[in-house]
Amino acid sequence: MIALITGASSGIGAEFARQLAARRYDLILVARRKERLEQLGVRLAAAHGIHAEALAADLTADADLNTVEQRIARDRGIDLLVNNAGFGVPGRFWETAIDAQDSLHRLHIMATMRLTHAALAAMTARNSGAVINVSSVAGFVPAAIGSTYGSTRPGSTPSPKDCIWN
Repeated sequence: MIALITGASSGIGAEFARQLAARRYDLILVARRKERLEQLGVRLAAAHGIHAEALAADLTADADLNTVEQRIARDRGIDLLVNNAGFGVPGRFWETAIDAQDSLHRLHIMATMRLTHAALAAMTARNSGAVINVSSVAGFVPAAIGSTYGSTRPGSTPSPKDCIWN
């Protein structure tokens, strides 16, 4: 089994990687910080006997997003896509840099949509696979500070330990 995890270099993404490696998933770890991805991959491969690939990509950049999409399309055996990458832009919306807001929306919405689109082609053809879109309780909380984060990550986030794995 193979899982591709975005935002895998820290936090929830790294925890997904640890939990999936323990369940014998081979991993494709995606984030901007290649060194952190490689270190995590080496540790998990040694601990669990799995294969871990580090794929450095800034999913807000079209070229990097295309690279990850092509990687997904090339490996039609990806069983699980975890769309986890994310960040917030602190401050009142009208006082924040519009470029930062644009990047947030590219990552939370466009990258999630495009990677899911790429993964579903093979998953639906073989009638198996799953996608987890990590969200945030911030979607339920009105906020003047960082207001666009919650609108781009609605819902609740399951703990990686609480997910049901087949």
